[in-house]
Amino acid sequence: MTEKIYDSKAIRKQILFLIIPVMLENIFQMSAGLISSAMIGRLDPALISAQGVSSRITGILWALFKGIGVGATVVMAQSKGEGDFAKCKRTFEQTVITGCLIAISFILTFLFFSSNILSFFTDNNDILVNAEKYIKIVIFTAPFLMIMAAVTGVFQANGNTKTPMYIAIIMNIINVVIGYVLIYGKLGFPRLSLLGAAIALLISQICGALLGIYLLYNKKHGLFSTVIDKNFFKVDLSTLKSVYSIGIPAAFENMFWQFSAIIMSKAILTYGEVTFAAYQLGLQAELMSEMPAVGVGIAATSMTANAIGKKDGALLKIYTKQLIATSTAISLFSSMLIIIFPGLFMDFFTNNPEIKAIGIYYLIVMGFIQTPQNLSKVLSGTIRSAGYKNIPMIIQFIGIWCVRVPMALIFTYYLKLDVIFIWLTMAADQIFKFTLSTIIYKVKKVDEIQNDQVKDFI
Repeated sequence: MTEKIYDSKAIRKQILFLIIPVMLENIFQMSAGLISSAMIGRLDPALISAQGVSSRITGILWALFKGIGVGATVVMAQSKGEGDFAKCKRTFEQTVITGCLIAISFILTFLFFSSNILSFFTDNNDILVNAEKYIKIVIFTAPFLMIMAAVTGVFQANGNTKTPMYIAIIMNIINVVIGYVLIYGKLGFPRLSLLGAAIALLISQICGALLGIYLLYNKKHGLFSTVIDKNFFKVDLSTLKSVYSIGIPAAFENMFWQFSAIIMSKAILTYGEVTFAAYQLGLQAELMSEMPAVGVGIAATSMTANAIGKKDGALLKIYTKQLIATSTAISLFSSMLIIIFPGLFMDFFTNNPEIKAIGIYYLIVMGFIQTPQNLSKVLSGTIRSAGYKNIPMIIQFIGIWCVRVPMALIFTYYLKLDVIFIWLTMAADQIFKFTLSTIIYKVKKVDEIQNDQVKDFI
């Protein structure tokens, strides 16, 4: 079959119009946590560490729901490409219902066993007490995180990347305003410090989820307003199988990192709470710089899945080529910023000179591996959408559990080296995963899939 010929400049323009809102949405969505960290970063190091320990645990939930959201996005984008909008709506609803049931089970677990789980990290009583109070509030964000992952997925799958961006902006404003008032005790409210950050995060997530549902279902302009489905509560096993067969490997891909972060956090805490606080804030600063490239990775999953749904190999090829070029350009720019101005990034998060000094070393190391780290996200999204659902998960597993964790534990507990060697193990892991992703991408010839082959990958 003869491939269609596409105008590269037109495709590049289309991609930019799609990914810019995705990047901004990702920035606003993540910046809620960043600004919260910045406000907490002005308080006691024990509070920073408590939030960091809790984030390692809640990060597992975030990874799970994000993975399920990725599965839903791929299935919905394919449905959109096939012209089956009813299936798109059904996929969203089935994902939300099952995802919220999973979220409720996590809430019950952490309400009763949070102290036992947190004690794995440290025996510092100040950190444990504050972390337990924080996590018992933040855990209630779980169902709303799930809803937001699905809401974002359905809009992106339908080529609407602006709406998730607007929702993220509103959530961010709510989180910042309420967080500032409750953390520092403004406008007559009591000074709640870390608990204020938890309450603000919960309220912002609730508002975002409710707004997303309204924008999908309101009768006048809702995305699903014209689709009638009388089987809302009927379980569609076929749809769920499609979502979770993609979503679970994608979730584990992120959860491997989260589980390793728990072990890494325990190792870093052996260097003291100031070092761990520096790592926590340095990590947030790094996320702030790489968020645009993360947006390109999200776009890669949605756009390549849509091309596959249309069974258009030529479109898949040109999408992939342009996404890789865009991610490279953005990553090189963010690397330059991080390496040259690490102090400015850390100044945003803390005014503690000791924490800042340690965090700067972390950022410089991470700055040098921005490009391979971010290109791995694009390659993973493309490989996953092409039907190789488990390969990105396997790459993540090998990189983390065969490179990052073993090296970190050896450097910490046996060789007792400086903490900078922990940063270097993280960099080695990212370079390894990028190299392996590139090899598999070439071996599987993902960029050479033809129209008549596309159907075999789904």
